[in-house]
Amino acid sequence: MNETLNYYDEDDFDKLTGLSEKTDFIEKLRHACKSENGVLILINLDNFEIFNDVYGYDVGGELLQKCADAINDNTSPDDIKGQLGGDEFICFIKGVNDRVSFTRLYKRVNEQISESAKKLVGEDMRISLGISIGVVFVPNQGTVYEELFKKADMALEHVKQTGGQGCAFYGNDQSTVGNALMADNFDLISKGLDGDGKDLGALWVDYDHFSIIYRFMRRYIQTYNGVAAKMLITVSPAHDAMYRDEFEEMTRELGKVVNSTLRKSDLMMQSRQNQFFLLLPETNDQSLPKVSARIVENWKKSKFYNMAKLDFEAEMITRPD
Repeated sequence: MNETLNYYDEDDFDKLTGLSEKTDFIEKLRHACKSENGVLILINLDNFEIFNDVYGYDVGGELLQKCADAINDNTSPDDIKGQLGGDEFICFIKGVNDRVSFTRLYKRVNEQISESAKKLVGEDMRISLGISIGVVFVPNQGTVYEELFKKADMALEHVKQTGGQGCAFYGNDQSTVGNALMADNFDLISKGLDGDGKDLGALWVDYDHFSIIYRFMRRYIQTYNGVAAKMLITVSPAHDAMYRDEFEEMTRELGKVVNSTLRKSDLMMQSRQNQFFLLLPETNDQSLPKVSARIVENWKKSKFYNMAKLDFEAEMITRPD
């Protein structure tokens, strides 16, 4: 093996993912950008923040490892791969010089991550998981790492702003395409969220709409020191014996009870068949027990009350330090 390609040793690897995250890793990228043909890519694991909130940080850690495994499985040991942060990765993949080849690689990695997530939490997972990738070709679009990084980051941001789970190649036509995709996204969101204002209870939306509002709420809290809480409700049979049809009916009934109990300003989605994830704006930690108590009180009126076990997990959405 050519020594200039053999960049890795044991001390260069992150203990969680097995991908390099040491300071000298950047020097390896700089060298590759100057001397190799290939692609520099930035990878973001879409919706990882919500996945962590719903399924817990231990499961989230396992998912990060699966993401790293998918990257490793579909690239060469000679390629340069590292972890920039919790859900962000960077790679220099050698010898890839056309969009078709890279798109095939992207699809393989994306599908492997999605399948791994389902194996971790179950086939009924409602959260859409995958990756967004920004791509820049080397040396076609430069040989200076810092400049190439900015271009790949622009391409990645384009994907994230237009819904995620895709790959974008840095180029001059992105603004036109981006505007069209953003317009389509706006229409989709508007159709899903617009109403006559007469609906009672929380806004019950699908995952795609929930994730958009959730990300906005977190940004709002970070910018304006707002207050909000999140809550996960899990329902399971109180006794072992319950038919599937009966359990599904019980879950639907619980969803209706939760929805009607919450305020119109609250948001909810069904994250799994037996789980509901809530976003509660302007709710402090002292109010959280009252929210769960109201849900239980209304659930007592249901015929399924004695047949179900409800578990509540809740915490505040805080501004990062």
